[in-house]
Amino acid sequence: MTLFDFQLLAEEQQIGILYEQGVYIGKRKEEAITVLLYQVEGFYVEVFYRFYRRHIEKLRSSAAVSILEPYLEQIDVDQLVGQC
Repeated sequence: MTLFDFQLLAEEQQIGILYEQGVYIGKRKEEAITVLLYQVEGFYVEVFYRFYRRHIEKLRSSAAVSILEPYLEQIDVDQLVGQC
């Protein structure tokens, strides 16, 4: 699935794909909003929750790695270095 294909889907279908195929990357807070980041194939999707896991405010999808920037502090690279 490409990013374009994903963006053409209805929001319910996008959420289903995230929960079934997405890889959870991280979580952050943005005032009263909780944002979860997932990777699906070659792109990323942020889910903005007004009430955590109850009401989705919006989805933002992108193939740009810059979407990862707010989550980089959460990634423990020490575990990755030992695997190389």
